[in-house]
Parts: sequence; C-alpha cells; structure tokens
Amino acid sequence: MADAVYPDSVEPAFYPNTATFVNLLGITNLKKLKVKEADFTAIRSIELLHKTDLIPQTFDFSHLKAIHRYLFQDLYAWAGKPRSYDMKKGGDQFTPAKQLPKYESEVFSRSIKLSHCSERPSISTTAISLASCLGIINVYHPFPEGNGRTQRIFISLLSNMFRYSLDWSNAHPWEIVETAKKVHERNYKPLEALIQRIIRDENKL
Repeated sequence: MADAVYPDSVEPAFYPNTATFVNLLGITNLKKLKVKEADFTAIRSIELLHKTDLIPQTFDFSHLKAIHRYLFQDLYAWAGKPRSYDMKKGGDQFTPAKQLPKYESEVFSRSIKLSHCSERPSISTTAISLASCLGIINVYHPFPEGNGRTQRIFISLLSNMFRYSLDWSNAHPWEIVETAKKVHERNYKPLEALIQRIIRDENKL
C-alpha cells in the first residue's frame, strides 16, 4: 500500500498577499495574530496543566492532537489536525506528510512506554526518557503550526505523572531550537542536558 496522508489532514489557507493563516478572529496582520495566539494559548496551557481531566491522558497521537486542538481552538478551524504537506525549518526536514501514519506507532511508543511505568523512575532517568520522547515527536512535527507549544505541554503532562515538573521558563528559546536541531543529527545529549536542568521533583518542593 502506498504512503498516504491522514484522512483529516489539512493545508491551511492564508489571507491574500500575506503570510497570515486564515483564522477564527479574522485578523490579517501577522504580528497582531501572533500576539493573540500567545495570549490564548497561554491561558489554554494553564488549563491543560491544571485540569488533567480535560482530555484523556493516553500519551499517543490522539493525545497530542487533543492538546493541539485545545490550545488553538480559539484561533484555527484546523486545530488538532495534521498537515497534508511536507515541512522543513532552518534546513531541518520533518517527517514527510505521507509518512506520518507510517511512523506514528514508532514515535509514540516511547511516551506510551514511559507512561505505563509501574514505579516512579529517578529524576535523572525521567529526564533522559522525556528528552527521548520530545526529540522524536519534534522530528515528527505533525501540525502546520504550534508544534513546539503542543509538544511541551505533552511532555510536561508526562512528567507530572511521576510527580516531576518542567520549568520551561528556565529554558531560553534559542536553546530549545538548537537542542531540537541536534536531535535531527541523532544527538540527544544537548536536549537531555536541557531537560535535566529544568526538571523539578514535586515531592521536594
């Protein structure tokens, strides 16, 4: 069977002569949209992290899509839907759209396995496992926009299962970008070091 995109895949439209996605707010100015996007997703992020019963905590692709849908529900009609086209950023190629279904089980096997741990892993082991999960999901990069925010919520919720938390305010934006680029080179060490630095043991706070 030939590779094919997911049936619900999308390629969002832009307003004419702009780089601005058509959105539910009708904002055509990209800078203004980014401000609103940051505002709405900040609120939705807090809700997701503090009300874990909002969506099933399955740590699979359905879970990631549900997070994306919740984060961007106020902005885009395509929130929660995968892209139907290939993407790259800064020279790094993400998983081709037609191969997203093919690699889904492999990508999310790491997070599912970690979520099923019957005993609480050490903080160091958890950090390494979280970096492994985050790295491969970032390479997967299934959405047209908002992948980073969605991934960080996903990984934070996964860490919370074991009474750990991730303080992303201690991670510089350039660090997040650069450690992600290293994963494309199959080097997880910088991302592991970043997670080791921002992980906190909730039992000791």
